[in-house]
Amino acid sequence: MHAPKAGTAPPSSVSSPRFAAFAYRNYRLYWMGQLLGNVGSWMQIVATGWLVLALTDSPASLGLTGALTAVPLIALSLVGGVVADRVDRYRMVVGAQAAQLVPDTVLAVLVGTGQVQVVHVYVYTLVGATIRGLSTPARQAFMPSLVPRAALLSAIALNSILWQGAAVVGPAVAGLVLASWGEPGNFYLNVVSDVANLALLWGIRAAPVGRDPAARSAWEGVREGARYAWGQAQVRALLLAAAGVCFFGMAYSQLMPVFARDVYRVGPEGLGLLLTMPAVGTISAALALAVAGPVARKGRLFLGTALALALGLVAFALCPFYGLALPVLVAIGAATTATLTLGNTLLQQTVAERLRGRVMGFWMACTQGMSPLGALPAGVVAEAIGAPAAIALGAGALLLTLLAVAWPRDGLRALR
Repeated sequence: MHAPKAGTAPPSSVSSPRFAAFAYRNYRLYWMGQLLGNVGSWMQIVATGWLVLALTDSPASLGLTGALTAVPLIALSLVGGVVADRVDRYRMVVGAQAAQLVPDTVLAVLVGTGQVQVVHVYVYTLVGATIRGLSTPARQAFMPSLVPRAALLSAIALNSILWQGAAVVGPAVAGLVLASWGEPGNFYLNVVSDVANLALLWGIRAAPVGRDPAARSAWEGVREGARYAWGQAQVRALLLAAAGVCFFGMAYSQLMPVFARDVYRVGPEGLGLLLTMPAVGTISAALALAVAGPVARKGRLFLGTALALALGLVAFALCPFYGLALPVLVAIGAATTATLTLGNTLLQQTVAERLRGRVMGFWMACTQGMSPLGALPAGVVAEAIGAPAAIALGAGALLLTLLAVAWPRDGLRALR
């Protein structure tokens, strides 16, 4: 694998804040590769949810799939943060993408040959989550190497499109592929997207970043990061709020197959649209932040968008009609993206470089880890009293969490 080299200077037009991150070649390559990879991942997620429901006929099984994703993400993202502060982050990102090809290909073959069982999906989920848990902190900490500080909010906002925004294309196409080709097509197309992502990552030339000496043990590195994250009141407030948003506020996506089949009765094509609508909101919010330039009072705006998310979830839970649920999901997607983009930016702008990987490891544990973990209790509640009630209860718990975190004077309200 080649060593990354320093990137070229951007054109003079980057003085404008509008999409400033796209003025940098390295970021463009990274963004395009991640977009292609995430479209394929979303297609597979839709197919996997439908597959698990067909194999088990159990909403709780959907929640278990999410929980199996969460455990490695939460546990290993902390170790991944330590590793990201000690190794070449570029090599770690490329290596993780290459490693992901193996489980994706195996699962595609199992589905395509008709040999897949639900246990295979569970094992695949654990392996994929292990790779993501170890590598995602490096991806996040790698971001400031692709753009300068002035373009960081633009880069993080545009990065939001990479996951939820890819859902505008992924789930919609996945629903059509499910209806016409069945599950195998989505799994095979995901492997193709992995290869395209890896090829674009290979073209990045990023300047090396100084690393934290590896004299201490990995456990001591985690402890140092934990002391810093918990000892800084504003960092602590951001992490706790983000954990509440993702644990209570994002489980609805894991329950979408239930809404499509049992609540709205719209089938796989309707499932794709249900998952696409939050992505429309994601793109709207991300584009607004990407062109906004410097944003004042980010802490209060973070809290406001998180409250808007909770209210949107209540509205979705109470919505009896498919057509009315779609615009509500757009608002939910916009609020989620704005909240997490602002929180990520606040952390990236304040953390010391030598601790960046570890702090981002905690951020990923609180976001990508807590989101699927929250799907397990949501799935159990949905099986007992229905999916709408599960979403409404989660929204209420989110409101209580935000109130508790925002109350101290040195908490969210003090963030700038």
